Amino acid sequence: MDKDIITKNDAPNIFIDCSRCDMGFIRTELQYVNYVIDRNDADIFLMITRQGTASGGTMHTLTTEGRGEFAGMNDTLMFVVDQDMTDDEARKEVVEWIERGLVKYLIHTPLVNDMLISFRQAKPLEQPEDKWNYWVFRTSMNAWFDGESSYQSLHSNYRFRASRTTEALKLRATLHADLDKENYDLVDTTIISESSSQSLSLLYVKSISDHFSVGATAGIRSSTYSNLKQALWLNPTVEYNYFPYSESTRRELTFKYQIGYDLNNYSEVTIFDKTEEQLLSESLRIEYEVKEPWGSTEFTLSGSHYFDDLEKYRLDIWAKLSLKLLKGFSFDLRGNYSMIHDQLTLPKGGASQEEILLHRQEMATQYDYWGSMGISYTFGSIYNNIVNPRF
Repeated sequence: MDKDIITKNDAPNIFIDCSRCDMGFIRTELQYVNYVIDRNDADIFLMITRQGTASGGTMHTLTTEGRGEFAGMNDTLMFVVDQDMTDDEARKEVVEWIERGLVKYLIHTPLVNDMLISFRQAKPLEQPEDKWNYWVFRTSMNAWFDGESSYQSLHSNYRFRASRTTEALKLRATLHADLDKENYDLVDTTIISESSSQSLSLLYVKSISDHFSVGATAGIRSSTYSNLKQALWLNPTVEYNYFPYSESTRRELTFKYQIGYDLNNYSEVTIFDKTEEQLLSESLRIEYEVKEPWGSTEFTLSGSHYFDDLEKYRLDIWAKLSLKLLKGFSFDLRGNYSMIHDQLTLPKGGASQEEILLHRQEMATQYDYWGSMGISYTFGSIYNNIVNPRF
C-alpha cells in the first residue's frame, strides 16, 4: 500500500462518554476517527456533561483526556446549546465542538495532511437588547386517563414557572397543581379515591463570590396526602461550594445551611392534637458530585430538626456510584435511606383501608429506603465505527 495513503489505521481511537448524545449521528458525521466501545482502548477519552441555563438552554462541558502517545494532552471546552435550537441543530452544534476538541490531537497524526482550517469573518459584537430582561416563562398542562369495565382513573397537573437568572442573581416563581382520581366498581360498592395538591413557591439567590451564595425560599401549599389545609414557609439559606461554581458541570462539594419557619393549618387534627401550629427548624445539606473518566459519584447527606423538640428530626442519605472497573465491565450502585422522626402532620384518626392500599394518605414510619445495583459487561470487537439504521 502506498505509504502516502491514509487509512483508519492512522486514525486515533476515541471513546465518547455522553449519555444523551446522538452517537449514530456523530459516527456518521465524523468518520475519520475510530470509535471504540471501551474507554481503556481509547487514545482520546472525551466526556460531555451538561447543565441547564437560565434561558432554558444547556451548557455543555467537553473534556478531553489523552492516552498513550497523547498522555498529558488534556483540555476543557464549554459551549451553550440554545433552547430554540431544533434537535438537528443541537446535535450539529455538539459535533462541531467535538471536532474543535479533537484538533490538538489530530495535528500529531498523519490525518493532519487532510486538515483544512478556516475562520468566519470576525465582527465586533454588541450586547443584544433583551426585551424580556432575562425573564423566562414556562407553562404546561397535562391530563391522562385510562379505564376498564370496573376501573376508571384521571390524572392531571398544571405547571407555571417564571425565572430570571444572571451571574449575580437568580429569581424563580413556580405554581403547580395536581389532581388524581380513581374509581373502583366492586360487586356491592364503589370506592372513590381522590388526592390533590397545590403550591406556589418562590426562590431568591444572590451570588456573593465564586464560592458563596445566599438566598431564601418561600411559599404556600396544600396537600390532601400530607393532611395540609394550608402551609406557609420561609427558609433563609446560605450555601458554600468548595470548588468554584464555574466547575459545577464536572464537580461540586456544597454545604447548604437553612433556617426554616413554617405556619401549618391541618385538614384533620394531628396525632399531637394540633389543628394549626408555628414551627422553627434548621437543616444542613452536604452534596458531593464528581464526573471523571473512571466514572461518576454523587453523595448527599442532609439533616434537619425542629427547635422546640430536638427529637423531631430527619436524616437523609443518598448515594450513587458508577464505576468503570475493568475493560468492558461497569458497576452501578444507587441507594437512599431516611430516618424519619418529624411526621407532625399525620392525622389523629389514621387512614382508612382504601387510603392505605391506594397510598393516598401519609403513613407513620421511622424510616424508608430504596436501592438498586447493576453490572454490565461488553466484549468482542473494540471498534464501533459502523452505523446501520435498518430495522
